[in-house]
Amino acid sequence: MTQLSHEALEARRKHEREYKRKWRQKPENKQKVKGYRQKYWERKAKEVMQ
Repeated sequence: MTQLSHEALEARRKHEREYKRKWRQKPENKQKVKGYRQKYWERKAKEVMQ
């Protein structure tokens, strides 16, 4: 039982990884990711400055 659910979880994780990787390959999404990353680092910098 637990073995089966563990394998199912692994399969789902692998699928999600592939899906995200394919999503990131699209040019319109690359810009989004770049924006997210920039906002993340700006927020981090503000936290450090306080």
